[in-house]
Amino acid sequence: MQWLERMKAGMSAKEFLVVPTRESRYESASYRAQMEAALSAAMPDYTFIVTLEHPRRQDEEHIFVEPNGVVLDLVPFLRRVAEALAPFIADKAPRLN
Repeated sequence: MQWLERMKAGMSAKEFLVVPTRESRYESASYRAQMEAALSAAMPDYTFIVTLEHPRRQDEEHIFVEPNGVVLDLVPFLRRVAEALAPFIADKAPRLN
């Protein structure tokens, strides 16, 4: 069953693009860096890149997370992402660049 473990490891997501909504606070590079740091601290085995350059960026309230592979334990993973981003979602104050 080592082949199954190797296959699982090869298909598993290691990097995630995090695409915030079109709110002015996300235009700040330092604010996005703080988001990346919070996600990396919560899940150090993964790489997170917060970017504004994505075709699925929305005007809505949802932050879009795109993996570069398969997320095997999706529900616990999403809970950890939500917990790490909660302070940023709750913070509605506008930011300066």
